[in-house]
Amino acid sequence: MPNRPPAAPGARAVQPPVAGSAPAAAPPPRRPEAEEAPPRPGELICGQCGAGNVPTRRFCRRCGSSLADAPVVPRAPWWRRLFTRRTHAAGERPPRRQWRMPRFVLPVAVLLALAGAGYLFRAEALRGVEAVRDRASKPEQTHAVQVTASSAAAGHEPALAVDGTTDRYWAPAPSGPGQGEFLEAAFAGPVRLLDLVVRPGASPVAEKYLREGRPSALLLTATAKDGRTSTKTVRIADVPGEQRFHFAVSDVVRIRITVQGAYGADGDRHVALGEVEFFKRR
Repeated sequence: MPNRPPAAPGARAVQPPVAGSAPAAAPPPRRPEAEEAPPRPGELICGQCGAGNVPTRRFCRRCGSSLADAPVVPRAPWWRRLFTRRTHAAGERPPRRQWRMPRFVLPVAVLLALAGAGYLFRAEALRGVEAVRDRASKPEQTHAVQVTASSAAAGHEPALAVDGTTDRYWAPAPSGPGQGEFLEAAFAGPVRLLDLVVRPGASPVAEKYLREGRPSALLLTATAKDGRTSTKTVRIADVPGEQRFHFAVSDVVRIRITVQGAYGADGDRHVALGEVEFFKRR
């Protein structure tokens, strides 16, 4: 057996492999370090190693350098964030993508919704304003400057229905119920019409009132200065005296009163309309 040189003091003796034993396993390969993601908007950039750090840190997480004068990664504009995909380092699991609505979108949407609602309901809003003004105003009588009719019986011309007296009246030429016959009054200028007062019959005295026919229903047709028309049917009670009807229309230039039916208009009797008065808003 050959002589072996003595081992140096403190050196570890290397044991020769035992015959028949398995060779020692090789150490596992070192995994490559994952590539670090670039600094994100709002993070502090280390001036020594370039690593990104959250704004609350005072020293770099990688090299320990001071972050007192570290610059901040600027935040991209919203339109670029909206259309730019975020990149991730190898091995990093990307978070679920969440779309964030820009701050100005909600106020703009609210303003557009209010504008749309105002446009859709503008007519109702205007009617509401006019109704409030009507209640706050005292009706004032207005007089027609011209009165015409579909026809008139002898001695009962259209002007007698607006002459301020109640013992003279307008009556259409045909006897009977006179359905479809009308009286039309025109005003000097557009008015906000509020009310009509109708005195049916030939006289306010009951005995004379029953001598002629009386309208039982009247169709009111108001024409505005732009040609727009508004209609309303009113039912007349078979009693002498005034009967008031509310008919609120703006910018009225003329109004037509059409007979729709009659009481006691049989035989040779005519439908008598004693007086009509018009009231506008002051």
